[in-house]
Amino acid sequence: MEGGRFRLVYLILVPAILVAAGILGYYTFLSAREHTQLGEQTIAQSLLSVAQQRVQRIERYIDIADHAVFRLVDPNDSSTIDTVWLPQAATQTPSVRSVLLIDQDGNLIQWASRQDKKSRRAFLRLFRQKLVKSLELDSPEPHLLRHAHEQIDGKDYLLSYKAYATLAGQLTYIVAHHDTQFLVDEVFPMMFVTDETTPLYDIVDESNQLVFGPDLSEAGMYTVYHKFPTTLYRWRLQVAPQQAALLQAQGRSRMQGEVALPLMSFAIILLSAIFFIYAAEKERRLNQLKSELMANVSHELKTPLSVVRMFADMLRSGRVPSEERKVEYLDIICRESERLTSLIDNMLDFSALEGGQGPYRLKRGNIGDAVDRALDAFRYRSEQDGVEIHLERPNDLPPVMIDQEAIALAIINLLDNAVKYGGQTPVDLELTVKRFSVDIAVRDHGPGIPSNSLGRVFERFYRGSHPNPTRGSGIGLSLVKNIARAHGGRAWAKNASGGGAVVGFSIPIASGHTAG
Repeated sequence: MEGGRFRLVYLILVPAILVAAGILGYYTFLSAREHTQLGEQTIAQSLLSVAQQRVQRIERYIDIADHAVFRLVDPNDSSTIDTVWLPQAATQTPSVRSVLLIDQDGNLIQWASRQDKKSRRAFLRLFRQKLVKSLELDSPEPHLLRHAHEQIDGKDYLLSYKAYATLAGQLTYIVAHHDTQFLVDEVFPMMFVTDETTPLYDIVDESNQLVFGPDLSEAGMYTVYHKFPTTLYRWRLQVAPQQAALLQAQGRSRMQGEVALPLMSFAIILLSAIFFIYAAEKERRLNQLKSELMANVSHELKTPLSVVRMFADMLRSGRVPSEERKVEYLDIICRESERLTSLIDNMLDFSALEGGQGPYRLKRGNIGDAVDRALDAFRYRSEQDGVEIHLERPNDLPPVMIDQEAIALAIINLLDNAVKYGGQTPVDLELTVKRFSVDIAVRDHGPGIPSNSLGRVFERFYRGSHPNPTRGSGIGLSLVKNIARAHGGRAWAKNASGGGAVVGFSIPIASGHTAG
């Protein structure tokens, strides 16, 4: 019943808290953001209007020059390019460098240029190879002004062109080539005169490379832009207020001040909810692991019991063919009985710890006796698995306050863990006397402990990854840690420098004694 109520709270109350906190934070932030955006939009609308006007002025300047060219050049008389346009080009169309007359297939009929001889040849070669391909000559509409804005080898080219029907019934195009560098150097400075009361302007291309004016990248959100719609359509004009940096700083400061307090409240509520969810999830996971433990232990108990019963029935029925086979069956029964005894001891101690009981009775004694008891109990297992256990301990061990049975059980668990994961390699059991404690460490010579498992080997029910599945309940090393703590010591695990894992624990020396 309690679990159902808790689940109900977990499923309803926690999401409700998160939703309420989220709504509070959202609307608080939204209110502050709208207040800031209102000022930004007012500035942006004003700047956008200015940008549109400037773009229109530039396009109108180019259109005026285009119409002057089309007025001076007669498509039915190609000589007018040299005799009429060229003499008046400097005054009537200062931005136009070349005028070309081409047919519908892009073939050159006549042309003239204000450039020097070398530049004229270079432009004509570029026009024939690349620029003419950018002109829409396939679906001509007579008297419709078009523009082609291309960037080739890092240089911009602007072509204005219009189709005319000649007296011979064919289409002829008049093409005007505008010098974009002349526009940048001569025309733009006249159109973008700035002072302390006017905005800042710049023009950038499609890759955000600066074409004209100061760099406005620092102006941030207060920068607005407007693209050239028909002529220099690969460029865009950007406008920013003179005090853009100051406006950004003030806007950020105001919004931070308005949002800081509600966000702090939201963060506290959110963290509380997260902690509650974490605690609930941890408890749920623990209960799940307990259920898995019961299933695992049931399997661990069932297997050796089945083996013991089977071989005991065979011995009792007299169906054993030889004395050697009888001894083998008895060895199997002893080995499986040892497994049952170790598992039951672990489960009894674990149940006592889970129930909050203190199962250990500490008495003054010699830890070497507990080591001998553990080795005697584990000897059969090590002999059956063919694993050698090397014991190294000093001759004189200081007295300690211990529960002999508990310490022996902890050492057996360490040995069992080393045999399971050591891959039948020798196991080293070493006792080391320090100034205030005695350390008991067991080392195997197997693959060692994976780095992602090193900090979790003492967790309840945790079983580290291993290439070959190993038996066990996942509580052995957890009991080692609890036994060490109950004796005032600690447990540790690490990988040995020469390979393998070292797992051990320490027990404090009895009061009044220190290691010499």
